[in-house]
Amino acid sequence: MNLLAIIDFYVKNSLDMTGVNYDDKLCHFDFFGGKSLTINTITDYCTYRTLQGVKNATINRELTIVRSAVNFYNKHHDEQIKNPLNGFKLFEEEFIPCYLTVRQCQDLLTHAKGYNGNDLLYHFINLLLNTGCRRGELLKLEWRNVHLEQRYLTVLNSLSKNRKTIHKPLNDSAVQSLQALKHNNPSEWVFYNEQTGQRRVTFQSAFKKAVERADIGQVRIHDLRHTFASVLVQQGTPIYHVMQLLGHSDIKTTQKYAHLGRNNLQDVVKSLPNFG
Repeated sequence: MNLLAIIDFYVKNSLDMTGVNYDDKLCHFDFFGGKSLTINTITDYCTYRTLQGVKNATINRELTIVRSAVNFYNKHHDEQIKNPLNGFKLFEEEFIPCYLTVRQCQDLLTHAKGYNGNDLLYHFINLLLNTGCRRGELLKLEWRNVHLEQRYLTVLNSLSKNRKTIHKPLNDSAVQSLQALKHNNPSEWVFYNEQTGQRRVTFQSAFKKAVERADIGQVRIHDLRHTFASVLVQQGTPIYHVMQLLGHSDIKTTQKYAHLGRNNLQDVVKSLPNFG
């Protein structure tokens, strides 16, 4: 069986059931055509994507789908296919997360308030900074999963990147934003678009303009999640707690923020007695 057929089987019988959308990655797999899965086929695909200017980290994420597709196929068929992708991974560049200072966050929120005649962008940014949610987790958040009295919201496994349900605690600032969003909101969606009668799909353009007005450099929406994590680490929050709040399944992913807490470690070693 060729690779495209295996991927198609995986999409129809696994991905469609989870509600996870990988269209942005699946569209590149036409490269495989009727080819079989071999290490040469995979290497050719990596070369093809690299020549398109795609980073190794992105290619690795695409190959993860192919690996999962083959493993899923083997799980449901007697005919077993050797999976050369097991253990295969391109070298990735060192990841250095971008995060904002408290002052930059304040400037960004100031320029987001009242944008386009409402405070939707302001509350979107404020919730990202105070919950560490991914943009999609907030944009697809329904009121039935927001528990203001108990002060937490639930990210369902169908919306979570790691496919696990996450309960995120809410601080005062997050609760205030959610209360404001709930006022006169007739929709099931937290971020409701009055013009379409549906949920808001994106804040990308509005966010970019707020960043420009705040004059804080090149900032992506996802950098607010990095900011949430970095502030917690700098305040001395244990990495394990940050891991839980971000919803990471592997603490190695959270360790990329560990260097930000070095000052706390310096305080620890200062407490040692004088052994001389």
